[in-house]
Amino acid sequence: MKRILLLLSIAASLAAQPADQIFTNGKVLTVDQDFSIAEAIAIRGDRIVAVGSNAEILKHSGPETKTRDLDGKTVIPGLIDNHFHFIRAVQRWHQQARIDGVASRAKALDIIAKKASSLEAGEWLWVQGGWSEGQFDKKGGFTLEELDKAAPDNPLFLQQTYRAIYANSRALIAAGLNPSAGAMQRGRPAINRFNRLLPQPSPEQVEKNLHDFVHELNKSGLTALQAYGRPTEGDIGLVSKVDALPLRVYHSLRYRANDAAGVDDAIKLIEGSKPFQRDDRFGLLGLGEHIYGPMSDRTTTVEHWSPDIVNQFMRIAAVAAKGGWQIHEHTMADVTIRNLLDPFEELHKKTPIDKLRWTFAHVDTISPESIARAKKLGMALAVHGKSMHQAWGLKRQLGDAVAGIPPLSDMQDGGIVWGLGTDASIVAHYQPFITLGWAVSGNSLDGTKVLDKTVSREDALIAHTRSNAHILFMEKDLGTLEAGKLADLVVLDRDYLTVPAAEIMSIMPTLTMVGGEVSYER
Repeated sequence: MKRILLLLSIAASLAAQPADQIFTNGKVLTVDQDFSIAEAIAIRGDRIVAVGSNAEILKHSGPETKTRDLDGKTVIPGLIDNHFHFIRAVQRWHQQARIDGVASRAKALDIIAKKASSLEAGEWLWVQGGWSEGQFDKKGGFTLEELDKAAPDNPLFLQQTYRAIYANSRALIAAGLNPSAGAMQRGRPAINRFNRLLPQPSPEQVEKNLHDFVHELNKSGLTALQAYGRPTEGDIGLVSKVDALPLRVYHSLRYRANDAAGVDDAIKLIEGSKPFQRDDRFGLLGLGEHIYGPMSDRTTTVEHWSPDIVNQFMRIAAVAAKGGWQIHEHTMADVTIRNLLDPFEELHKKTPIDKLRWTFAHVDTISPESIARAKKLGMALAVHGKSMHQAWGLKRQLGDAVAGIPPLSDMQDGGIVWGLGTDASIVAHYQPFITLGWAVSGNSLDGTKVLDKTVSREDALIAHTRSNAHILFMEKDLGTLEAGKLADLVVLDRDYLTVPAAEIMSIMPTLTMVGGEVSYER
């Protein structure tokens, strides 16, 4: 109640002064509880003054107010990603070609060739995930001939997953491998071999990469994200050293616990730290995504976890509950979710967790029963567009059942809070409109139906904005376009509510704003 009164006070104070900026003649999707649609929006400083009709909003004009005519364009809240391996992508962004969201095989190879031509001969080039063979018009993996032609003077490798890569002849030879075996390499040892060959970037280069990557995310419509990852993926603290970065980045406490001794160390770290150490731009939120390392499942996992693994996990969970920490846990299979729901329910009897918004992440095969049980515990679900990429490989293992995962409509019908994200940057794309298009149409990038249990456009947008703000404990400041909230918004080149569902993936922002400041404009 105090927080609500404070927001009302902020809104009243802002409304009493002229707005700095006004957007008129738009289709403003507020994504509030009624999913109301307005014409105009007024902003002062970093917050929204008012949302309403043109006439209502123009009353907030003053001598210094800047007014922009949207000419009927659609405006949505800034998009939020609830699960992103952010700092990992930053490290070597300057050496990357990105083919996320590219449906043409020829265009993907052209992007790689163009990036190669911008590099010095012998300089490493790579594609750090975000793609799958199934997204292209011409199916199948890249051939050695294609990759040699695209980057004749540079060692090149394309990471597809954590266990599969493609490489050209120069990269294979540099890694001590025989090109005659072909471009495809499988297994973590091979991938690690290539990663070790990449030169270490300078601190100055990494900071430049940070700005360049954030610009790319703003261009895609992202204004906030929750960053996960292991300590080896890079120093997330770099974000705090950059003033006014136009992206809100919240992260988890970083540790590795792979055995009982590691759990002991993790508990000491958690007990010596505090959750929610952040401002509205950056800081620590909670724990995740691997609370206890050995409990790392796949979509196809069907066996229950051993009592020892569950007990070690719960040692950390109990300390987290006592300290008021949010947990965000990697759970792709329903069997893993059920393995955790039993001890979570027991823990809740001693230490209530229903206010902590613990979150199951990925949830590819979650059942209606598990959804109901998680909801009773006040939990949320984080769903990721990477499932679109996985569908091609899972088809061989699950057959037609793959079209039912993740069961978005079951989550919506179950009434639990669920949010959309990507799990970028290796196993999935980073562009939120690809995720939104998949959730609504059920289609992969090439138009193939890969998901039956889809949701409406409104519910998908709520999941990528308002629901994610709830998961991040930021619902009083982010997720909707309402008076008193931070002015994070995106202006679109097409109407999200009326464009054909198959075209949602190709919607592009024409303007992105973070905290009242334009961070991207086309």
